[in-house]
Amino acid sequence: MSKVYLVGAGPGDPELVTLKAARVLAEADVILYDQLANPEVLRCCRPDAEFVFVGKAKGDHTFAQGEINELLYSLSTQHAVVVRLKGGDPLTFGRGGEEYEHLVRRGVDCEIIPGITSAAAASAAFGLPLTHREHAPSVRFVTGHRAGEGEAASFSGIRVKGQTLVIYMGLSRLEQIMAELGALEENRDAPVAIVEKVSRPKQRILFGTVASITEIVRAAGVQSPALTIVGDVVGLARTLAELRGTSGQPPR
Repeated sequence: MSKVYLVGAGPGDPELVTLKAARVLAEADVILYDQLANPEVLRCCRPDAEFVFVGKAKGDHTFAQGEINELLYSLSTQHAVVVRLKGGDPLTFGRGGEEYEHLVRRGVDCEIIPGITSAAAASAAFGLPLTHREHAPSVRFVTGHRAGEGEAASFSGIRVKGQTLVIYMGLSRLEQIMAELGALEENRDAPVAIVEKVSRPKQRILFGTVASITEIVRAAGVQSPALTIVGDVVGLARTLAELRGTSGQPPR
């Protein structure tokens, strides 16, 4: 009887992979892995396992999502243990929900193994609480990525005060997103952090405001993957970074 596992590879640091994920990777016959899955994580796998790269980058999709869904089903008919390895968490902007639905509807035994999503990793790396009793009683996760031609998340009318806004995959549209948020005058001075390559050796954080962050990011040459966090908790994190003398860089 075959089984497919949708496994979260975490944000990049191999030590942040769960014990269960490592065990399943060591048992897998074939692994379909993403652009954001750190190749170091693949060292957990059997040396005779088959590897299939199905990653997607902006404007460069090795496989369309429908093809990945069908490939998972096809492989489940040929192998005992199939792993779909995804950066971060499979069900947090990882399209794992679509894959799980496709497999279940085809009668495939499927299990999801969660991973640490980049928002949680960024929060821990830089002492940036996503929620805080005095600053943000709620947190909102949003994708800034276009779902299809002419489709994109709208940030118009969102009030930043009283919540933390976490924007995944928004770097390429950062100027437009900040312009939409800044259309509300009360948002313009809201603190913003850009966290680049979280949990990896070259991770860094840049601080600014809704009005200033686009120019800061452009000058610094920030590259994907990068997470955008907006809200008063960012201001708190910046203050604490200054107090510990790290200028926003994580302690070594």
